Amino acid sequence: MNFRTAVIGCLALASLVGCSGNTSTGLYGGGGARGGGGGPVGAVTVGSGIQFVSSHNGSQNPAVDTIPVGSTVTWTWTGSLPHSVHSTGSTSFTSSGIKTGSGTHAVTFTAPGTYQYDCAVHGTAMRGTIVVQ
Repeated sequence: MNFRTAVIGCLALASLVGCSGNTSTGLYGGGGARGGGGGPVGAVTVGSGIQFVSSHNGSQNPAVDTIPVGSTVTWTWTGSLPHSVHSTGSTSFTSSGIKTGSGTHAVTFTAPGTYQYDCAVHGTAMRGTIVVQ
């Protein structure tokens, strides 16, 4: 009886291990066959022109990213034009000042929601959305 119980226990454990696998949906990074995109989670380039570009999925104007609650998004400036990250809408986050040249602005999103932003210099010609799930 003990041998039979041990065998059943091992089979149950093996089936649990086999089911655990990678549960990533591809929405938050890594890319691959499940969709999503290839770049880092929560990284946006403030382009050398008038654009925000998601490093995660390559979307731009609007740059759109979906991230899990508790993730940090970092905007990185390139080029020589002045830009900012200006939170718009009723669900807001801390905006950056206007920057020229290189620099970064990071925000950790602790609550689910849809966060929209644009550039205080270029307005709706340069916009983006962060969806926090």
